[in-house]
Amino acid sequence: MAKAHSLFRVHRSQLLPALDAVFEAVDKRAKIPQLGNILLNPEGDTLNLRATDMDIEIEAGCDLLDVADDAEAITIKGTDLRDIVRNLPEAAEIEFLPASYNGQVRIRSGKSSFSIFTLPASDFPSMTTKIKGKVFEIAMPEVTAAFGKVAHAVQTKDIGRTWMMGIHMHPMQDERIGFAALDGVGLAAVQIRTAHLLDFPGIIMPLKTTQVIRKLFDDVQEPAQIEVADNLIRIKCNGITLHSVLLEGKFPEHYLTAAPADYEREVFVTVAALKAAVARVCLVATESDKDGIRLTLERDTMRVELASKEGESAVDYVPIQYEGETGFSIGLNNEALRGILGTIDTQDVIIRFGGSLPNAVFRPSVGADELYVISPMNARGGEA
Repeated sequence: MAKAHSLFRVHRSQLLPALDAVFEAVDKRAKIPQLGNILLNPEGDTLNLRATDMDIEIEAGCDLLDVADDAEAITIKGTDLRDIVRNLPEAAEIEFLPASYNGQVRIRSGKSSFSIFTLPASDFPSMTTKIKGKVFEIAMPEVTAAFGKVAHAVQTKDIGRTWMMGIHMHPMQDERIGFAALDGVGLAAVQIRTAHLLDFPGIIMPLKTTQVIRKLFDDVQEPAQIEVADNLIRIKCNGITLHSVLLEGKFPEHYLTAAPADYEREVFVTVAALKAAVARVCLVATESDKDGIRLTLERDTMRVELASKEGESAVDYVPIQYEGETGFSIGLNNEALRGILGTIDTQDVIIRFGGSLPNAVFRPSVGADELYVISPMNARGGEA
């Protein structure tokens, strides 16, 4: 029997990073088999990989060691391919060859060999031809950091307001980009500086997309090229191209007015101390989305308390700097409060209460151009 010739050969150190990148777009529970596959397309000296779940599409490439003249594109189940490549030695050279049966490909490295089912590459879907919009460049670390700071305020349940289920990104009138999320309980807003004034339509990115962007580009220092259209975004950076659908709906243009300038009380508190006190009183919580935390201002301390529906309660105290009237009390959603305290990077936080709106507004004590808002709620007090 004639020996099967190699379709293409690639080093594991080249293939695995590209494979890990596109795997983020594989539909792990695909009802349409192609959406669970990864397309491998040898072109010249490069192996191009692509995966899509039709909400996100990711492309990446790697260098080939060699390739046959008649090598054609194939698609392989993403989970199988990644498991095989990950379990091969770091120094492995991986060959892709025709298998003994139609509809399969053979993957060989050293003494290891696998015969894996394939699907026709001609049936593999693509989002790449559907975008034409505004293009700009931006450094990604600040963008991914901004996504991380506002992600806790994204609504994760579908309550009929699609715009709450993603992160709003829009240019501002000066050389800044605004990022915001609003879930009906709280608001998170961050602004970053850009090298020049940008012009693109404001968009709402699905939370999943922003999570993938953070994973792919968090540590990448080279600038990304971003193209924004009405319903799609394309990001090219570090040899990776990501496409994503955008959410429909209109994010409130004046969302920053949720933080009133005419506040009546201002508290200066250490983030770690307040975070620890909140964590302790939450030990008695039974419904994390309904058991609110009550904050009460005293002369040099803030009383932090939570009482569950079942009658259990917890109280703690945190040192504060505060010169206003004592006795003011407010109930806040404990999930929103913990989300904010887990986001702020500075040692201390400034909290403002009262004014034309009853919201509680949190700002880092120095530096960062960001704010967080929580609407008040009824919260039971704890036993002293």
